[in-house]
This record gives sequence, structure tokens and C-alpha cells, in this order.
Amino acid sequence: AVPFEPEACRWFCTMTVSKLHHFNPQFVLRCFADENGRITTIRQPERRSRTSRVRETGAENHLYSMPGHPHGSDVFEKALGAGIETETALLFERVVKGEWPLPQLDRNTLAEFIALQIIRGPEQRRLMESTASRLVKSAVAHLGMDGMTRWASDTAGQPITDEEAEELLKLVTEDDGVVIPYTARDRIDMMGQVTEPVAGFIAARPWTLVRFTRRSLITSDSPVSLVAYEQPGTWMGVGVSNARFVLYPMTRRIGIIMRDPLENVGSEDDLSGLVAQARSGELDDAIVGTTSIEKMMNEYTAAHAINNIYHHPDDLRFVPAGYREIAR
Repeated sequence: AVPFEPEACRWFCTMTVSKLHHFNPQFVLRCFADENGRITTIRQPERRSRTSRVRETGAENHLYSMPGHPHGSDVFEKALGAGIETETALLFERVVKGEWPLPQLDRNTLAEFIALQIIRGPEQRRLMESTASRLVKSAVAHLGMDGMTRWASDTAGQPITDEEAEELLKLVTEDDGVVIPYTARDRIDMMGQVTEPVAGFIAARPWTLVRFTRRSLITSDSPVSLVAYEQPGTWMGVGVSNARFVLYPMTRRIGIIMRDPLENVGSEDDLSGLVAQARSGELDDAIVGTTSIEKMMNEYTAAHAINNIYHHPDDLRFVPAGYREIAR
């Protein structure tokens, strides 16, 4: 699903290799920046803010770097920019100018882009590494000291002492004792496997476009929010398949609310037909933004931020109070 075709990217070899890779695309951040291309970041949980240029925001050094790649270590970063990001930037322009709903093919492109925003950020890398580390710790716990000693001896190619085995067991089982790193290739492979099914769930929802005139939206390093059903006494993890709403702030003045197509269906409704209608865009609509919608979207955006909340330099008042910069 991720548009990465190395053979189509040979011209990248002649370009300067970039070390700063964006998990928040620059064209999206510009939709929240001022006319000079400056945007304010509020770092969480410290709640410190700074205003900087878009090209220096929403990025991490070597996030997608693949050292030794024949087309340059930053080939995937550039492929994203030349592929789906370029296509989606044009869709954003059309929506800003008033087009809605989108034709189904363009709608699918936007669904894929939104899915990519869910899974491309550094928080997903940390989640992958944390999951792998927990699996290793669980396996070691089942081995016990004797099993750990045999495994470590086999791995080292020579016997290890009980003291060495005990030290290794302590290292592996401590909270911060071991981290299983994931390479850029691991993350890229994951994006290729996961983007398409996630985009499918997003495309199967009816979309409501919300246009604001007096109110403004914020965004974050995890810009897609999942809103769960409130079911007192029960709990179920929320994902794109079972969320009541999926929220996405496109620009400072435009947001998308992706609704559950099955929320109000009756026993006589044709469920497959309803989903097909949603995928085609027939159920999409548009409304005027209200204060309550702005507050709801911004609360979820702020709460779902991993490290950074982004907003137009003039829009501090729209950041929920609990996430604004603390006076020092």
C-alpha cells in the first residue's frame, strides 16, 4: 500500500541526502502555520512551547534511513514525498477550495494517507520495540535460570558462570534493561503490510467534513484520534475497525469526522450495501463547524499527542487548557 517503487526513484541519486525525515508531512503542517511558514510546537508533558519553521518541525533524524541503499539512504523519505504526499497535497488544495465529496478514487487516496498517519510516526516504532522486548522477557521468564544459562552458553559458544547468567537474567528482566531495536527497514515493511487494511476500514466509514470560520483546529505528532463507544462496566480496545469516530484535523479550518457506518443500522438494513455506499462516498456530507465540535476535536487531538502538539501561532486559545505552555 505504501507507494515505494525503488526503480521509479533512480533520480533521487542525484539529490542531496536528507537526514531529517518527517513523520508529520510538511504540506500538512503548513496548513496550521502562519503566512511566514512558522508553526508553534508545545512539547508534552513538559508543556514548553517554541515557534519554528515548518521544515524543522515534525521530524526526526534518520527515521527512515537505509544505509547503503543504491538510491541513497533517504530513498523512502523522498519516495513518500514524491508519491502519496504529493497526491494528497493536491487533494487538500481541492478540498480547501470547496470540493466535497471527493470522487471514490481520490477518496481512497486520502484514506490511505490518513492510515499512514496512524502508523508512520515514532510512537509506532516505540510500540514495536516495546512489544518485542516484552516477548523476550516473557520467553526468558519461562526459561528460568538453568535454561537461561544453557541458552547464553550456546549463544556465546562457551560456558558462562552462574554469576554471569544471573547478571544477564537481571538485565533482561528489568523494566529498562533490554530494548529490541527495530530498523528503518522493519518499520517500512510494517507500513507496507498494515497501511492497506487500515485504509480499508477508514474508507468504509461515512465521512463528515467540518468547515470552521471563527474557530481553529490544532494537530499533533499523532494526528488521527480514535473515539471509543462509552460502555460502562465493559472494556474493549479501540481501533479503526470498532471506534465510534475517527477524527482527523486536515487544516486549521477543516476537519474530518469518520463515523461508524453501523451505529444506527436496523435489523432490516442491508449491511453490505451500506458499507459499499460508504466506500463510494455516497454517505459523505459536510457541516459548519461549531464551538462544541472544535472543542471535542481539539481535546482528542491534544490527548492523543505523543510528544508534540502543533498550532498556528495565533491559536493558543484553542489548545485545551491542560496542554498549554506552563508559565515559568
